[in-house]
Amino acid sequence: MGLTSWGLLGVLSLITAVCLAGTVWAWPRLAAAGIKTTAARAGLLFGGQVLIVLTLLVWVNAYYLFYGTWTDLVGAAGGKAQVRQHPRPVTGPGAAAATRVVRTVQAKLGPRDGAKPVRDGQVQHLEISGVRSGITSEAYVYLPPEYFQPQHAVKRFPVALFIAGYPSRDRLVWIEKGHLPEEVARQRAAGGIQPMIYVMMRPTVEPGWDTECTDVPGGPKVETFFTQDVPEAILDTYRAARSRQGWGVAGYSAGGYCAVKLAMLHSDRFTAAASLAGHFHAILDTTTRELYDRSKQLRQDNDLLWRMRNLPQPPISVLVASADVGEKTYAQAKTFMQLARPPLLVDKVLLPTGGHNFKTFRKYIPPTIEWLSTHLRGEGQ
Repeated sequence: MGLTSWGLLGVLSLITAVCLAGTVWAWPRLAAAGIKTTAARAGLLFGGQVLIVLTLLVWVNAYYLFYGTWTDLVGAAGGKAQVRQHPRPVTGPGAAAATRVVRTVQAKLGPRDGAKPVRDGQVQHLEISGVRSGITSEAYVYLPPEYFQPQHAVKRFPVALFIAGYPSRDRLVWIEKGHLPEEVARQRAAGGIQPMIYVMMRPTVEPGWDTECTDVPGGPKVETFFTQDVPEAILDTYRAARSRQGWGVAGYSAGGYCAVKLAMLHSDRFTAAASLAGHFHAILDTTTRELYDRSKQLRQDNDLLWRMRNLPQPPISVLVASADVGEKTYAQAKTFMQLARPPLLVDKVLLPTGGHNFKTFRKYIPPTIEWLSTHLRGEGQ
């Protein structure tokens, strides 16, 4: 039974209810004075409190996805991401990243089972080793049916990079919680979007550290990984668009901040970015540690609102998805939109209400897919 499954929550809720009912039933029978009855009453109260707290924690975890699996909970698996302290030297333009297709992934691709790539598309699991950044991480790549069809054999497809929030310990968060391939297949069947390659990743390269997709002084070069190593790995592995017009990036929460930052700082690679309830300040807290090495200038360089006020705005398009009530980052999103000036163009998806949780993030995904489809271009046939 999965850590985030409703089955687990249902079982815990049932056990808690039975325990509380048992406490009510047994309490009059334990009214006599004495050490044993007093200890029994204390045990009933303690057991009930533990079950209530445990049930609430499981519900909160299922809602916010702090831990995706039992293995993540006990800390045995921080994912496959790791940082190599001594990257190999770069020897040529094709040496930025090594990729290995590990396996295909069973995922729901619309009403069909995904058994025929030429009809349904396919999800593949990649391991990407970045030589420039020294980071090794995994990606899940959805290839549309057109990718496998002979009439599109020379076409290079647009690429949409989707970055999850922090900590996003669930490796399949975009597939199992966001239902991204399924939503793409649904919109493709309706004829609403063009065929694109979707690269689904997590930003966490070291467990317990929210790097905010930053090149950390003396630490992991996450910005380099996502803007150089990952694009070159995808280009080396798939028929992906080469120009910036064919590349977009999106993400939720911290991944939304990453998406907009990567596009603003690297408009030579990305032409569009979508922030799904992302923040726009360069935050510092217990999860980021001293991310900017106490450098005011470095923190400003990573603060999107500071950049909007003080630097020329890059030639990119940005989709801001947020909620008027209930979204803690809405004030920052509103400021970002007010500061936007050409050549930076902003579109928005605003809900009347919505919390900072995956239930709300899920509502932003369909319009984000459609928006990216209208802003990216493939190459060839």
